[in-house]
Amino acid sequence: MIIDAGILFRFVIAGLATWRLAFLLARERGPHGVFDRLRQRAGRGLAGELLSCVKCTSFWIAIPFAFFVRGTWAEMVVIWLALAGVAAVIDEWTRPPFEWQETQEPQSRAQPNHDDGAPAANEWDQRGSR
Repeated sequence: MIIDAGILFRFVIAGLATWRLAFLLARERGPHGVFDRLRQRAGRGLAGELLSCVKCTSFWIAIPFAFFVRGTWAEMVVIWLALAGVAAVIDEWTRPPFEWQETQEPQSRAQPNHDDGAPAANEWDQRGSR
């Protein structure tokens, strides 16, 4: 099987464009908040669900980009799904890593720390050894 460099280039460009447009519609405010307003107007119905996440949005955004890549009808269905997959992979790669965050004690019970970050003397007594 020989892969045409032009088709490969079109696929890469279409994959990046699919992710960028899906990310723009699903997560960014846009100029003057235009995409925020679009998501608010879409509400909780079908249109709102389609704009709720990058993966959902990229599934539909990839359709016209599959025509840009070209191929037979059967190939275009596979290209459509592959473009949506590329956008999903890029979205996962660009997510911030998971960070564990301890829950904070209520402010009334918490003892202030010294400027050097060491706990206050009575904090040692209340919690035992650290």
